[in-house]
Parts: sequence; C-alpha cells; structure tokens
Amino acid sequence: MTDDLLIRRATEADLVTAGDICVSAYDAAGQLEPGSPYAETLRDTGSRVDDSILLVAERDGVVVGTVTICSPGSASREIGRDDEVEFRFLAVAPQAWRTGVADALVAACEDHARRIQARALAICVRDTNVAAAQMYERKGFVRVPDRDWSPRPGVDLLALTRPVTNVDRQNA
Repeated sequence: MTDDLLIRRATEADLVTAGDICVSAYDAAGQLEPGSPYAETLRDTGSRVDDSILLVAERDGVVVGTVTICSPGSASREIGRDDEVEFRFLAVAPQAWRTGVADALVAACEDHARRIQARALAICVRDTNVAAAQMYERKGFVRVPDRDWSPRPGVDLLALTRPVTNVDRQNA
C-alpha cells in the first residue's frame, strides 16, 4: 500500500507534525514513559534539520511518518561510522502502522546511502522494542553488540546494521 505514498524532505510547515508523530508513535509502542524528557527530544525536529536530513512520508496530503538521516558529523548521530548512513527517529503515525510507511522510509534512507556511496545503514533500537527489532531483522539488519550503548540508566540501545544493496530501484 505504498503506491500513494510520497517520501520527501520536510518543510518548515512539517516540523510540528513530524515531532507530534514521533511522540505519538513512540508512546503507542510503549517506548515513552509518562513525563519522560525524551518526548521533548522526539518533538524537537527543528534542531535536527540543521545538520541532518528530515524526511516525511505523506499520503493523500497528510504527513503519516518521518525519519531523520544523520549525516557524518551530525550531532544527532549515535553509532554511525563515516562509511555508514545512520537514521534515527523513524516514526509512523499509529493509524498508518502496517501500511508500508516504515518500509518506504527505510528504503529512502537506503537510497540516500546509495547516492553518497555509503557501505551500510545503521540504527539503534531500544532493547524493549521487540516489534521494531523484528521489523529491522526482516529487512536484513543484524545486531552489532559491540556498538550497543546506554544513553542513561535503564535505557539500553541495540545497534543494528545492514549493507547497502547496489540494486537500482528504478530498474528493479
């Protein structure tokens, strides 16, 4: 169901919506404790557009998903190496779950990685986010335990990577 989905760079007008989608998606997935200061990090899309690429997924004129591609040198990077494209804050509005939005956003990250000739994609998922870990595993991501980390006590992040394929999507 991705035929009607447009993936594009976020505009200034998209920033609040993208932040709201991040908060609602993380909350609906049980990844945001009540009153968590991380909600403000998720909501703060404006700080990410300066040194990262903020994409949105739009269906029928409505933004339904977002992801941040963290360029080398970006303050938003956590585990990405210089030859990798790290992406973060992948979020889909709960009403659009299981409609191909996450697939399209990951594909857009890979397309970017291919354009800049990166060798791999990198992402972290919280150890309690089983659904996200399974989704990434289905997409060919594998754990890289030596890059796991914890930004604060009680929050353990699992590092995952996947090689960038050299498939030309337009000719596939």
